[in-house]
Amino acid sequence: MSLINDALKRAKESQRKNSPVGVTPLRPVDTNGTQRDSNMVLPVVIIFLITAALVLIGLALAGHAHRIPTENLVAAPVVVLKSEAVSAVPLVKNAPIAPVAAASTVATNPPAPKPLRLQGIAYDAVHPSAIIGGKAVSVGSLVDGMHVTAISANSVTLAGDGHTKTLVVGEP
Repeated sequence: MSLINDALKRAKESQRKNSPVGVTPLRPVDTNGTQRDSNMVLPVVIIFLITAALVLIGLALAGHAHRIPTENLVAAPVVVLKSEAVSAVPLVKNAPIAPVAAASTVATNPPAPKPLRLQGIAYDAVHPSAIIGGKAVSVGSLVDGMHVTAISANSVTLAGDGHTKTLVVGEP
């Protein structure tokens, strides 16, 4: 250990002897915070720009998700009853109001209800479930006024209004 100390002492003495006269030694660099702050500006700006770009992309994608394609829309017929003739006219400010001819009462037949269709069964001996008309059901569920009484591996039994109906997978 003393050999190391002796070598260090000799190195210091040789530095003192070899240093030029009248020249002050250089001071260590002072990092008082201003240099560190200026080095942090660029990463902060880059992170901010990336975050802003991601937010804008997310908003653009969300806007596309809520758009309804107009080529698939079908116009429904409008029926105006005599009692609704005045309220059916939209009010537009400063627009001329045209007289509305009262339409005769139109009797339309209600659309026929779609037949129940069993689309799939997830059979489990303890908790069987099925998909009927796009809705998930289990034993005891209500479907078009009928209760699901049983679910087997390939059929569902419905009961209600004194009728019993059995739906089989794949049959309309």
